[in-house]
Amino acid sequence: MTHEVPRDIETGFHPRILVWMAATVVWVVVAAWLWFAVDTYAAIMLAVVALAALGFLAVPLVFWLLSGHPSPTGRPEAFDEWVRRRLDTATGPLASGEAALTALIAPLAAAVTITVVGGIAWYIGSTAP
Repeated sequence: MTHEVPRDIETGFHPRILVWMAATVVWVVVAAWLWFAVDTYAAIMLAVVALAALGFLAVPLVFWLLSGHPSPTGRPEAFDEWVRRRLDTATGPLASGEAALTALIAPLAAAVTITVVGGIAWYIGSTAP
């Protein structure tokens, strides 16, 4: 017996949300390089983190490309249409906008945090005698 999902319930994020998630990961890696690559050892560690981030981005991208679930028109539906629907989650349907915000808040918080902490560390390092 197959589980039918009602047409007004989405089963995945809009591509724009996925791009925003990827952008926050890139933001974290770039901020880490800018603030913390101060010597060879740090650069090596940051290279490892950058490769892990690349894997973090590549795995969902590969699964999405292999899923073969394009929209009926062959192009993604408009974001404003997607956000008005509900998204099927593990705990039940949720407003798509709320689900997107929930998914984006952690990577965005990490990006803002590493930017602020890096800026503070740079400022303290540049003003120290």
